Amino acid sequence: MRIYAAFILIFLPIVALAETLDETRQLELSAASIQTLKIQCGSGFLTTIGVKGSDRIRATAQIEVKGIQENEFQKYLEKQLLLTLEKQGRDAVLRADLKKSFLKKIEAKINLTVKVPRMLAVTIVDGSGAIMVTSLAGGLQLDDDSGSIDIINMEGKLKIADGSGRIDIEDVRGDVEVQDGSGHIKINLIKGNVSITDGSGSITVQDIDGNVTLTDGSGSIEIHEVTQNVYINEAGSGTLEIEGVRGKVTTRD
Repeated sequence: MRIYAAFILIFLPIVALAETLDETRQLELSAASIQTLKIQCGSGFLTTIGVKGSDRIRATAQIEVKGIQENEFQKYLEKQLLLTLEKQGRDAVLRADLKKSFLKKIEAKINLTVKVPRMLAVTIVDGSGAIMVTSLAGGLQLDDDSGSIDIINMEGKLKIADGSGRIDIEDVRGDVEVQDGSGHIKINLIKGNVSITDGSGSITVQDIDGNVTLTDGSGSIEIHEVTQNVYINEAGSGTLEIEGVRGKVTTRD
């Protein structure tokens, strides 16, 4: 019985520290005279949705922290949480991050859902975590460190610089430019030119109403159904399959 009691005394604090604590906060700002929303965030997923007819920027932040006790949670947020949405000239700037704590092994992230006027231009600088963007019509510029990226149903120029993680782009009316380190890339149903510079990972491009320009380090490449020209500056290693191109195909050795 003494051994069993000692085990309980040691085990219970470990369970308490392993609990995930969370809090949800709302931010809101008028989009009047705003031209661009700049989102700067750390770890956690980010969902950005364009809303037709809206005149406000609304952000919902779900903060999750693991590795502290409940009575320390609010004090931790006061010291470590950076969560603001403010107007700076003609820009709106949304910042969402948690400072790293070196005193304890703490895991923390902010999951963001942001709803914006559909015609507003958006710029995102993201640390890690999945990103999903849909229904924008003002253009998007995205700089991401790691995590999957899904872009669906948007208008305007799309420019992505990515470190690692899967990229899936579908139904874009505008030019698409992707610079990627590693991870599978799939681009489908684009009305505009597509430019890809990739380090490693397979690439699938199909149903493009425009030109396709590609530079690749390694990984298979599939290009199907392009209305204009295809330029392969460098194919790297891996198989290359091209079909259904109405214009010229130029491949450099």
